[in-house]
Amino acid sequence: MPVPAEGSLVLVTGASGFIASWITLYLLERGFRVRGTTRDEKKGEWLKEMYAGRGLNNFDYVIVTDLENENAFDEAVKGVDAILHTASPFHWNVEKPDDFIKPAVAGTVSAMKAASKEPKVKRVVITSSYASIVEMKEPGTATFTEKDWNEQSIAEVNEKGVEAWRMHWYRASKTLAERAAWEHVEKTHPSYDLVTVCPPYVLGPIIHQASSPDALNTSVKSWYGFLTGEKTTEDAVAPAGILCDVRDVAESHVRSLLLPEAGGQRIGIATRTFTNQVLIDQILSPKGQHLLQDFPNLVRGEPGKEVPPQNWFDCSRSLSLLGIKPRHESETAIDMTESLKERQKSWQ
Repeated sequence: MPVPAEGSLVLVTGASGFIASWITLYLLERGFRVRGTTRDEKKGEWLKEMYAGRGLNNFDYVIVTDLENENAFDEAVKGVDAILHTASPFHWNVEKPDDFIKPAVAGTVSAMKAASKEPKVKRVVITSSYASIVEMKEPGTATFTEKDWNEQSIAEVNEKGVEAWRMHWYRASKTLAERAAWEHVEKTHPSYDLVTVCPPYVLGPIIHQASSPDALNTSVKSWYGFLTGEKTTEDAVAPAGILCDVRDVAESHVRSLLLPEAGGQRIGIATRTFTNQVLIDQILSPKGQHLLQDFPNLVRGEPGKEVPPQNWFDCSRSLSLLGIKPRHESETAIDMTESLKERQKSWQ
């Protein structure tokens, strides 16, 4: 199926988010025009100014406040050639599984239906998660691929409801939202094709608006807690899952949009299994130690401690298809910390 040509108009939902802001940057740098959705005008204007400051003036935005509205994206999608749907909740101020599941599924279905109403749309790329793929297994005993689905979290939520482990709430939401997208394609046979991108734990430098530490996205906010000494050594050495850099995730979205052979695929992206100690060690290294003067309370943890066994997400097929080599964790840790060093100047 044809892919959007350079200069085409691309819709990026949730444009003010951690990943989406990088996706938008890479699209603009490649000569695309981008229409973002944000929840309010202030975020939209901030993004316009940020991109304009980089000499990129082909960004505009529309306000979408209610992801659960089945017509949420009908206006936003008019005239676009492709959609990158990134908008979905990832925070913990929720009271029940449906607080995750309903907006995630409804927002995805709304984006798919809106795409079907715009005949110019050639491809939809959806930000899913490796949460839709991996299940809880004995550490170090399982390897998952893009072919796998997380049935476990759905079963746990269906059986236990609010008593289910809260991470299952989130994982079920990602699984059900992605499945809803593929089911929509299967049932309606739209004129566009679909790609889903399933990253694990995403860290890296921020370029989106964050007016205070509390406004940081969940993963970077957690890292900031290590920089400021709020976290503990126990937190540092605990298994943290699978790491990937936000810039690699953004690039994987853009290549998923532009490569014809990516159509109809689930795409994975992963760097390595890790603990936060791995990242702390990068700041303590000769390359990163200049940052200690800005973060003197950094949790040192147990430098050099080995990462315990964890299950793996084998993305070799996706990485080969897209031609991506993930960044080393030193680049992720140091660049992320540099960005927080700069951002915290406006917080003090």
